[in-house]
Amino acid sequence: MARTSKPKTAPQITHVNLAEVKLPEIRPSQLRYTVNDWVPYGESNNFPDYLIKSARKSPIHSSFINTRQNLIKGEGVTYSDDLAAFLEALDEDGCTINELCEQVATDLSILETFAVAVRYDGTRKNIIHLDYIDSSMVRPDKNLDELGKIQGYWVCADWSNTTINVPTYFEKFNPSKVKQTTQLYFYHKRGLGQPFLPDVSYLSALGYIELGYELSKYSLNSVLNGFFASGIMSVKANMTEEQKGDFQRAVKNSFQGSENASKLMVVVSEDVDTVKIEPLNAGDNTPMLNALDELVTKNICTAHQGNPIIASIQTDGSTLGSDGKLYRDSLEIYYNTVIKNLQNPFIRFMKKVLDFNGFKEYEFEIASSALMTKDIPDWVLQDYIQPKVVAAMYGFKEEDLTGPQEPQNNAPDMPLAA
Repeated sequence: MARTSKPKTAPQITHVNLAEVKLPEIRPSQLRYTVNDWVPYGESNNFPDYLIKSARKSPIHSSFINTRQNLIKGEGVTYSDDLAAFLEALDEDGCTINELCEQVATDLSILETFAVAVRYDGTRKNIIHLDYIDSSMVRPDKNLDELGKIQGYWVCADWSNTTINVPTYFEKFNPSKVKQTTQLYFYHKRGLGQPFLPDVSYLSALGYIELGYELSKYSLNSVLNGFFASGIMSVKANMTEEQKGDFQRAVKNSFQGSENASKLMVVVSEDVDTVKIEPLNAGDNTPMLNALDELVTKNICTAHQGNPIIASIQTDGSTLGSDGKLYRDSLEIYYNTVIKNLQNPFIRFMKKVLDFNGFKEYEFEIASSALMTKDIPDWVLQDYIQPKVVAAMYGFKEEDLTGPQEPQNNAPDMPLAA
């Protein structure tokens, strides 16, 4: 049976600040005297939600996320006929393996985690259903075994309110040790010294994602304010010192931040009888903004380990013809170095399930996207490549195209004998 835990005070979590981003870190020693049985993910236990929102803050980051998702699911899962009955009805709703793969690809592309509930029959000797679980709802249990491995996970529909949505415990997926009829498989790449929280590959880009987001708001507010330069307005008024302090604090709150770009600051003074405006930052900020935008682009692409062209960023000096080859080559490198590492955990998990259910010598793999194939259709070869080159690709020789040639006699014609 699943067990529950009463919500209590979250433990103190150590974090590293990167600009406005707080990267969660937590060690087993910090959890020793805490009252909750689950490990919080982030200071407010909402870091997965932050990662999901970040995917919509930057067009470059969002482009990489979409590319990840499309490449992870590829052209769908291919499998042998003996697996069809199981893989085409994974749960009571008739979820297919391709639908599950698409849901898993979404989680892997952003959170680099995925979760599946594994359900056994009454004898616990066969797996009868696989249910997708939103991995942002999963938290690991704090109690490790003697080898420092996680033993179970908690699932909650809304971690911001665990009083109404009480978390439910599930034991970790282990076909050789089944106590509950439902186990939970939760994948995450474990970081050094971090047995609980996922090691997300692009975390170093979060500060630059925030920077790009603030730059976009700054530019938008400059346009909305008519490109009016920031300035100070001095007006005459009688105020006490306390009233001036309140007024200045209100002005500070309305003037700082990217949302308040190109706004007017009003200062109340008793020494002037006329209204006076002093412009601030009247110079051209374009070079600084361009430099920051270039810095954001470079570091987000670096964190994703991908060429900028993968995020639809055209490189300097490229042309239509060269872009196609560069895009395909960059995509192939990205697929081999990043995407395969994200696909493999799901493939390994499914093979464990299939092996447990007694399937032998089966085929199961994710078909690569059509953009990744190097096979050239025959009609392309026929229309654009010389016949002798095509023949060489198929093992023929040039003379095979024309057939045997009769020997030629180069001697001059001799007159016939009388």
